[in-house]
Amino acid sequence: MRAALAVALVLAACHAKSADRLDAGEAKRLLIDRNWIDRMPTTETDRLHVYRFVPNMGGGVFQDRTIYKGQFELFTFAVDGDKIHFNLPQTHDEVTSRFRIEKVAGPEPFDLKLTIDDDPRGPDPHVYYGIRAETDRDGSALEQRLLK
Repeated sequence: MRAALAVALVLAACHAKSADRLDAGEAKRLLIDRNWIDRMPTTETDRLHVYRFVPNMGGGVFQDRTIYKGQFELFTFAVDGDKIHFNLPQTHDEVTSRFRIEKVAGPEPFDLKLTIDDDPRGPDPHVYYGIRAETDRDGSALEQRLLK
């Protein structure tokens, strides 16, 4: 009886977690024109990583930065179902990776989580956070939020 209860609890927990995962269509829509950040910095020198997928500008950008200084890499991409195909022109690398977006309750102020299984930027970080209500078309809202 205890074993059956334990199995039922594990299955219920797995089902509850998967309920927060968004379907591929909504995930593709939410991926675009949004800042995906691995952490909210607490000091001016905290390192953070940001993805932006902006097809109307021809691709996307990855930033490795602090609040005031950093590096960026431009890329092109295509989304097919639950996969992102990255094309990195500087290195001529091409990476196809599964991704998923889930609803989360934090860390503050985030309510979305993007996981890129085979992140072309390396194994860590590969989890990024976003805000569903974001309408930051040019990235200026991120800059303002980081300066707070």
